[in-house]
Amino acid sequence: MHRLDFTTADVATVMGVTRRTVQLWQAGTSPVPQSAIILLEGIYEGLLSMEWVEDKIVLALRIA
Repeated sequence: MHRLDFTTADVATVMGVTRRTVQLWQAGTSPVPQSAIILLEGIYEGLLSMEWVEDKIVLALRIA
């Protein structure tokens, strides 16, 4: 999250969770799901473009 310069709100949006959930991950109160780790690492390593991620978020919001 920090390496990507993402805010709590950014991570919450990308992962489809609340900001409070991300705060619990950061505090160590709740474990970070492997899917979150994989997605954020994929973005950081350039394997997933931000454009692709944004498209998926928009699509998910339309469906919801």
